[in-house]
Amino acid sequence: MEQLPGRCSFGDQSFVLFIGRDKDLASIHSRVSQRLGVDMQENMLKYHLPMDTDVEQVLLDDGDVQAMFDLHNCQGTSLINLEIHQVETRCLSTHASRHSDGTQPLDRYVVHKYFKHAWPFFGNPRTPPITRKQFRVNDSIRLTVRCNVSVCPWRLHASVVRQGPQFQIKTLNNIYTCGCDIMSDGHPRTSKKWVANAVKGKLVDKPTYRASEMMSDIRREYGICIPYHQAWWGKEVAVGSLYGDFRTSYHMLNWYNERALQSNPGSILSLEVDPETQRFKRFFICFEASAYGFEVGCRPMLFLDGTHIKQHRVQGVILAASALNGNNELFSVAYSIADSETYDNWVWFLQNLKKALLSDRRIAFLSDRGRGLKEAIPDVFPNDHHGYCFQHIMQNFKDQCAGKYAAPFKKLLRKILQRIAYAVTEQEYQDAMTAMELNSTEAKDWVLRNDVEHWSHALFQRQRFGSLNI
Repeated sequence: MEQLPGRCSFGDQSFVLFIGRDKDLASIHSRVSQRLGVDMQENMLKYHLPMDTDVEQVLLDDGDVQAMFDLHNCQGTSLINLEIHQVETRCLSTHASRHSDGTQPLDRYVVHKYFKHAWPFFGNPRTPPITRKQFRVNDSIRLTVRCNVSVCPWRLHASVVRQGPQFQIKTLNNIYTCGCDIMSDGHPRTSKKWVANAVKGKLVDKPTYRASEMMSDIRREYGICIPYHQAWWGKEVAVGSLYGDFRTSYHMLNWYNERALQSNPGSILSLEVDPETQRFKRFFICFEASAYGFEVGCRPMLFLDGTHIKQHRVQGVILAASALNGNNELFSVAYSIADSETYDNWVWFLQNLKKALLSDRRIAFLSDRGRGLKEAIPDVFPNDHHGYCFQHIMQNFKDQCAGKYAAPFKKLLRKILQRIAYAVTEQEYQDAMTAMELNSTEAKDWVLRNDVEHWSHALFQRQRFGSLNI
């Protein structure tokens, strides 16, 4: 079994072990504890991604070990660098309440526990302290801390291990009687930058990390109740520091466009900017592999739709063309980012899509008749057919026609409309239209006015493969 050498470091100590894809995390923890005397219940292993050394990953299970090995093996890395980090164990249940007169132990600190630096006692520069402590002795080799409430007996003394920088707790009276200022509503030091540093690691592991989750985690881990807007701004600062400013990222599109064409020959990418202001206008992407996948593995039917970008500072839409593969799963063919959903943008999108498609086979299009799309398809693909999404037809029918009727009659009209849409023969269609006319001539007229030949199976000129909705 192939193995890679790994160097495990903790402070000024390190040792080498060999890691294979079948290595389990428990055996690595056991080896670390044996060699370095580190309690892995209170510490964790991290490594830096070989392709991006600014990003740290935590080893939580055997799957993480396999992923770490595969990443380094694929990148041709000759050595895996592992680092031991202390697990943050602050927990509200181990603290006294804010106005408690009782005594509660703080399990974060235990006698003989090692700390990589003195930061946990007086605060990491990236996560400053927010607990009530006062220093009596603080130099390069020893440190004594007590609670600044005179009647509270909590006291801790730690000293440097060998030449440092590790510290070890020597003596500890781990009882608070003051309440530790826990569960305070805000704190003068919990700025948005502090919040950003506190949650940055979790944002790397979970990009969808929400502000409400941040509020709960900070309350649980630090005992501080922060308002939603502070969590939200903290997330903004953290995202900016991790991934860069979203505005400046647009300047990288020229670079991305060139690199994507170099690494994906045959692809169609088109980037347009305003010639005067040089501001981004629209960007079309269809990789050659996607076009080939549509040609050989999907039905000749494309679903077209647009959606607004859910980013409060960036205005625009995503235009997309998708298909269904042999497993009836969605297959992305092409997409574009544009300023708005208009006829001009849809024509531009479809013209690029036409260049990207690998053959002239006839295609059936299905859409929600979005703004400009109804007119754009026949202009660019005059020989192909355009089907309308029945779900949107039904919603328009309820809003424009059936809405004024009582609920039972409204339900009857909707069922008849479904019969019209799903009719597969001319006779079934005529029977359904007759039933609609007998119940409501107004409803029948509405059906005829709304291009029934584009959404009824019986009248549609091309094969829809059973798909009525996008």
